[in-house]
Amino acid sequence: MATPIEGSYDGLAPFHWPAARKPLQTWYRIFGDLSSSVAPLVIIHGGPGFPHNYLLNHRALTDTYSVPVIFYDQIGSGLSTRLPETASSTDFPDFWTVEIFNKQLRQLLVHLKIEGRYDILGSSWGGMMGSHFAHTRPAGLRRLILANSAATKSLSIANRKRFREQLPREIQDVLDRVEKEDAWNSEEAGGVMMEFARRHACTVFPFPEDMMASIRIGGEDTTACYTIGEDLNGNPFKSGGYMGEWTMVGKAAMIEVPTLLINGIDEFASGDAMKPFLDEIPDVRLITMEGTSHSPHVEKKEEYMKIVGDFLAAL
Repeated sequence: MATPIEGSYDGLAPFHWPAARKPLQTWYRIFGDLSSSVAPLVIIHGGPGFPHNYLLNHRALTDTYSVPVIFYDQIGSGLSTRLPETASSTDFPDFWTVEIFNKQLRQLLVHLKIEGRYDILGSSWGGMMGSHFAHTRPAGLRRLILANSAATKSLSIANRKRFREQLPREIQDVLDRVEKEDAWNSEEAGGVMMEFARRHACTVFPFPEDMMASIRIGGEDTTACYTIGEDLNGNPFKSGGYMGEWTMVGKAAMIEVPTLLINGIDEFASGDAMKPFLDEIPDVRLITMEGTSHSPHVEKKEEYMKIVGDFLAAL
C-alpha cells in the first residue's frame, strides 16, 4: 500500500541555474505546519535521479512527532524539471556536479522561508549530497541525519563488489557474462540485479508501492544518474566521471551540527563506508540497525522512525 498523501500539499519553486539555459522548477510536498515551533525536516532522496516516493513513509514523523516534513525531487528527476539534453558533455560540460543540487536546496529553503531553522535527512546519495551541503556550514541547519550514505563512492563500490562475490555461483556467472558483453540493459541483467537488490537494497519483497514508484519514475529519465557517473555505462559495480572521485574525506570535519549516521548490515554504506564520517565529524553517532539493509525505513519502520524522531527532539 502506498503512503497516503492526504493532509499534505505540494507546489513548485523556481530554480535559477544559468547553465541550464532555460527556466527550472523544483517540485515539493509538505506534511505538517511550517509555521509551528518544531523545526522542519527536509528529506533528500537518493540516486541521483531516484525520486522522493520511496521515502514518503517519513510522513510518520509528522503524524507521531509533529515534525513538518518536506519532500522534493532533485533537479532532473521526478516532478522537478528534467534535463535530458544535458547528457551531452560537449554541449553541457561539467553540468552534473554536487553544486547544482546544493544550489537547488538553498533556493528551496529560501522559497519556503525556512532557511533560518531546519533539519536535513539524506538517504543514500541524498546523504552524500547532504553531507557536502552541511560541510559548507549553511546558516539555519540544526541537525543532520545521514541514512545509508557512504562517505566515499569508492567505499560504496567496494561493498557492492564484496556482496557480488557472495552471490550464488550461477548468479555470479550471469553477472560475469553481462559484464563481458556490456549488456547491463538486458532483461537477464535486470533479473539478477533485482535479486542483488533483494539481498542488499531492500529485503522487503515484493518492494513497497512507494519504492516501485521511485523505480518506475526514476527509469523515465536517467540523465542525471548516468551523466554524473553513478554507474559506469550502466555497470552498477563501477563508477566514473564526477561520482567516481566522490569523497567527503577531509571535508566532513567541517560539519558543525549534531549528526546521526544510520546504516544496515550488508548494505552499500555498511562497514568502513561510513568510517570517515565517524572519524571527522565532531558531534556524531552511528546506529547500525540489525536485520536491515539499505532501506531500514521500510524494513524496520517503527524502530527507524523512533531513532530519527528521538534524535530530532533531543535537546
